[in-house]
Amino acid sequence: MPTRLFVVVGCAAIAVMASLTERTARAQGRPIMLAVTRATADDMRAWDGQVDQMIRSRELRVRETQTDGFLPDRQHQRLEQYYHGVRIAGGDLTRQLANDGAVSIFGTMHAAIDLSVTPRLSTEGARSAINSAVGGQAFGADPELVVLPLSDGYHLAYFGKAATNLEIVNVFIDADSGGLLRQYSDFLSEVGAGTGTYGDNKKVSTTAVAGSFIADDKLRPTEITTFDAKGNFARAQALITGQTPSIADIASSASNRWNDGVVVDAHVYAGLYYDYLFKRFGRHGLDNRDLRIDLLTHPVRLADIATAPPNVLGLYYINAFYSPGAGPNGQGLMVFGEGAPRGFLAPNLEVKPFSAAFDVVAHELTHGVTGNSARLNGFPLSEAGALNEGFSDIFGVSTAFFYQPVGSAPLQASYVLGKDLTVPSGALSRSISNPASTGDPDHYTRRIIAGDPHYNSTILSHAFYLAIEGGTNRTSGLAVQGVGPGNREQIEKVFFRALTALLPSNATFALTRAATIQAARDLYGVGGAVERAITQAWDAVGVQPRTAPTAAIVPVPITPAQCPVVSQPSWGLYLTMSAGASDLVVNQWQLDSFDAAGAKVNTDSFPPVGAFASSFNLCGPGSSRVLAQTDACGAPCIGLGAGRTSGSVQVTFTATDDANRTVTFSSPRVTLSR
Repeated sequence: MPTRLFVVVGCAAIAVMASLTERTARAQGRPIMLAVTRATADDMRAWDGQVDQMIRSRELRVRETQTDGFLPDRQHQRLEQYYHGVRIAGGDLTRQLANDGAVSIFGTMHAAIDLSVTPRLSTEGARSAINSAVGGQAFGADPELVVLPLSDGYHLAYFGKAATNLEIVNVFIDADSGGLLRQYSDFLSEVGAGTGTYGDNKKVSTTAVAGSFIADDKLRPTEITTFDAKGNFARAQALITGQTPSIADIASSASNRWNDGVVVDAHVYAGLYYDYLFKRFGRHGLDNRDLRIDLLTHPVRLADIATAPPNVLGLYYINAFYSPGAGPNGQGLMVFGEGAPRGFLAPNLEVKPFSAAFDVVAHELTHGVTGNSARLNGFPLSEAGALNEGFSDIFGVSTAFFYQPVGSAPLQASYVLGKDLTVPSGALSRSISNPASTGDPDHYTRRIIAGDPHYNSTILSHAFYLAIEGGTNRTSGLAVQGVGPGNREQIEKVFFRALTALLPSNATFALTRAATIQAARDLYGVGGAVERAITQAWDAVGVQPRTAPTAAIVPVPITPAQCPVVSQPSWGLYLTMSAGASDLVVNQWQLDSFDAAGAKVNTDSFPPVGAFASSFNLCGPGSSRVLAQTDACGAPCIGLGAGRTSGSVQVTFTATDDANRTVTFSSPRVTLSR
């Protein structure tokens, strides 16, 4: 008989949830996903009137109104929802307006909340609790009282930032108990000549200061400054957390002939990314208002890599990141990891400094665009977190295609993000043309909400690829008639418009499907080749309107030590249960195991509340109640018994919906093999 033990296969570093006893302020309510367009005229009129009424009552407040960059007769509103004067975190909508009225509304409306908004903790008490929760120091503005929707309900919380000795952390704490509810990292002139990391010659926009030249680009409408911490980690941390910089902190060259390839690549590629945004989309920088771009190189010394703690190694050597709330000027900062010498990670493998890859630089700076528009970075343990990474991949490779010749060699554009990071090429890459080749999903049924958001990102980016190039999805077998690489610009504009104008911060894959289809109609007409390509692409990757509940199951490699009481061989499983348009109360779930011939060898059935709440608490706080449009995730390990080395597994849920109906749904059956 197979035995199972529930283990966390890896996500505790991404977010920490409160225990049930800490959540004293949980309340009932339900989210309603809105993807309303003129295709359904009656719904459009009704919801447009509802939005107007809520603006008058101050339940919705206009955060920003912008003129459409592609269609001058259109405007876009970003609205935030409030409950008794308290902002709902992630409770935002977008509304597209034309001269003759509303065109689309996207977002999540939160209804029927019943929650006291009087906190027991003071603002100062909240600041102390935030500091204690993550072992850091308060950073930025005072904590903000918010209503925080989690998968089990609504919580009165304080939101603030804290700087640890490693990074800046966004923190939500219970407004009564001070218990930690959620945390996530914030790190999502004159012309000289220089040599890049790959020995290529580049023009470097610089400024002359006191007989030397600094990497400060004043030729573009936005100022681009590249700082150099010179391997001084303490100084790098000071600059990241906003210490006022000096001229000595800016990368410099005495002769204006730049030989530090890390600085050259970072500075030049950032300038080219700014140019790409303007030339392709007419956008003025990261925020469309020429927000300055600050870059930080050499945060650590390559010579110190052997003694670097794992968290420093993973963040400041083998990584690059953009932090919207960080930097010497407090306007955002991109930090480039130092890489690793040949043989450190694997025999004969060299990891280049992260500024060496043009698409990676563009990827990280796109996080700055997202942070100044859709703000998807606020929800890493959700589909929004994956979408954030997916859009960065999309515009990372798109920027490279805009400037570089197409090919697989270094300094050539391809659909493999980060291929230039390593020698030999591709060891740290992510393919959006064939995600499975780099261990990533090409279909929605292979999603893992509880893990690294980069993993699910290829569901979005593969749809983007198919809409351009066409082809057949390897999981679904569905074919897509793309617009062709000669029309790449059409698909780029559709996805960029969806990101910067139509998507709210709480977006799901389903909502992104609706927004990109609407953007295609807005720009290129209803029923045309662009709308067809994008619709077929979403069909191919398995993303449909999120009305019914779904489940996914993904096997992950584990060692026998991670699953000691299970008969070997064993597998780890990531299970994701996603609610649709209705709240669900889970009554039972079961795991069915099959041998290699497809015969069932075991069924494990688990009763309600206790088993589900304790087992499915990786991407939510753990409860038998799962709000509409949210997810619950678990990570068991499993053995097939009798020494079986192959077989398959399927998970099935039975729940009660809002109308007190019984709903049963299952994941696809997934193959296991050793």
